[in-house]
Order: sequence, then structure tokens, then C-alpha cells
Amino acid sequence: MRGVLMAMLAVALTASHGIAEVLEHTVVVGVGGAIEAEPAEGTVHGGSNVFVEYKVIDNWLELELGVSVLPEHRGREVPVDFLFKKPIQLTRRLEVMPGLGPEVVWASGTGHDGTFAGVEVVADFMFWPSQHVGLWIEPSYDAVFHDGISHGLGSTGGVIFGW
Repeated sequence: MRGVLMAMLAVALTASHGIAEVLEHTVVVGVGGAIEAEPAEGTVHGGSNVFVEYKVIDNWLELELGVSVLPEHRGREVPVDFLFKKPIQLTRRLEVMPGLGPEVVWASGTGHDGTFAGVEVVADFMFWPSQHVGLWIEPSYDAVFHDGISHGLGSTGGVIFGW
């Protein structure tokens, strides 16, 4: 996690000249960290995250496929989400994308092993200090259906690359 924070700081500090127009990217790839808290169970666990995002309709729809690996005490959870997001340009370098989509969680060695379906809601913030490299943070809420409904609050964040 410390390495991810250092990489994010390096990207922010090395941002050079101003960019006159809004930065547009058809494909964005991100790599970074993930953290999730499940208040009912009293657990918090961190791990890693990668995603790829594709612009389907300009200023209207972006699709994101994301995977996190969250080690737990004796096992791990691997949530995979497919999000439908609406891009909103706040400034030429900053955008927010509210999103919603299905989630599948594979759990092993956690006391509730198996594959479970769920739904996730996010607010994705992307900052582009340079043309092709930026930073993201994506707070989220998810509801996963196993033995009732498990609620989780989380976030991912890291370095993004856009083309």
C-alpha cells in the first residue's frame, strides 16, 4: 500500500504544463489498492485492485470491469464488478462518475466460502495531471447476498493510464 501512495505522489508532483482542453480517453486502466469494511462483522481488510474502463457513449456511458483481491485472516475474497458509469466533467482535469452494477464475490477460507452475487454503487473520481497518467479514488457501497445481505463500505484508488 505504501508503494501505491508513493506512486500516486510521484504522478502528482511530476505533472508538467497546463492542458488547455478537457482530457478525453477511450480506454483507462488502473492499478492500486483496495480496502473494505463490513460493519456488521466488524472487519476491515485491504488488498489490491485493477480495472479497465471503456467509453461507450461520449459524455454518457462508460463501462468498467474491476477485480480486487482482499486477503482475510485465513483466506481471501475476490470481488469482480461490472459497472455502468455516467461521466461528469468537473474541470478539464477532474471528473466524477457515479456508477452502479452487478458484483460477484468469490470467498475462500473466510467462514462463508463460495461464490455470491451482489450489487455495487460507486462514485469514481479521476484526476489527470498529465495527458495519459492520472490518479483515481473510488468510494463504494456494496450489498452481497449470502446468508441474508452483507453490507460493505470500501474504496479503491491508485494510478490510472488513459488512451
